[in-house]
Amino acid sequence: MNKRLWKGVQTVLALALVLVLGSCELLFKPEGGNSASIYAVDSKNGSIYEIDTQTKEASQSALVSIGQNSAGEMHVHNTRAFVAVGSYQNDSPGLYWFDLSAQNPAASRIGEKISAQYLCVVSDSRAYVTSADYFGVYPNAVFPFDPSNPAGGLGSAVTGFASGFYPQDIAWVEAGPGAGRVFVADNGNGKVYRLTADGTAVDKVFAMHALGTTGLLPGWYDADGDGERDRGVFVANTGGFDASWNQLPGSVDFIPLEAASDAQVVTVQNGLSASRLAAFDENVLVATSYGHTWIIDLSMAQGSEGRLKEVKNANGESFGSGDVDVYQGMAYVPDGSQKVYCFPANGVVTSISVGQTGEMITNVAVR
Repeated sequence: MNKRLWKGVQTVLALALVLVLGSCELLFKPEGGNSASIYAVDSKNGSIYEIDTQTKEASQSALVSIGQNSAGEMHVHNTRAFVAVGSYQNDSPGLYWFDLSAQNPAASRIGEKISAQYLCVVSDSRAYVTSADYFGVYPNAVFPFDPSNPAGGLGSAVTGFASGFYPQDIAWVEAGPGAGRVFVADNGNGKVYRLTADGTAVDKVFAMHALGTTGLLPGWYDADGDGERDRGVFVANTGGFDASWNQLPGSVDFIPLEAASDAQVVTVQNGLSASRLAAFDENVLVATSYGHTWIIDLSMAQGSEGRLKEVKNANGESFGSGDVDVYQGMAYVPDGSQKVYCFPANGVVTSISVGQTGEMITNVAVR
């Protein structure tokens, strides 16, 4: 993916205009359309804002607005952006897309209404979106779609999931050129499913070491202790709640790509309630959940001083949400109101104001 913020020979002019105006309007849009690298999503109205990674400012105006409540996960593939919109308090939930190369992008729904949650893109012609609805109006399912042909709608649902399936994050773990597997988190059962090679059905089911299975992150980890890193997927488990709604301990687990049984699932971090993960590099992870964000140094032994460090803002306050992403060595975490916090692996935090009064910035996306 192209991750340059400024394109074309008019870069200097664009920067000068930002300085003269004294505020961050929509980022410079050359002939090819939008060129931002970081986007922030407002959950209430589905407004999408651009973030300037150099000045650490957000655009005052939305690039596009979906016009639906419960907008969330956003993924950019080539020049297309895809946004999952859940079913809470809106009349047209589903998977939406818009064209970043358009001068005035407009969002459209792909296929039928679903309570869209998370998505992943495998290739130019293969992608997936999860649908989960607590009230049962829309299916709890995983649907394929073609990211190069949004007009083609959603494909037939993936088969083989257990009763009580409540899908959340979905991730592609690559095993080489054109090879790999899709993994799906099941919050309802505390399990993760690995799909068949063609991605149409469940191949294996793995039980996690804590409930509240939510976030997935492809990566590498020495799961068998042989001194060599294994391809696989990290799993963020919030821990869930007991019958009295008391928070239970969570965990960060790891499933090797070729795992054959639950015995090969290992816990990377005990007692941590996390809902989403990202990585600075192969050794350093970022974990976040509502109200807290941590840096995990996998090169250090569990329980050792410095392995797990909470990140706090300049006022010493905790923050966190259900999303995090990393771009050029900086992690971006929305706070659910009108802030996105960014920080490098040393945890020094910069606060970015995003959105309008009353909006809820819940997700970020990297181009």
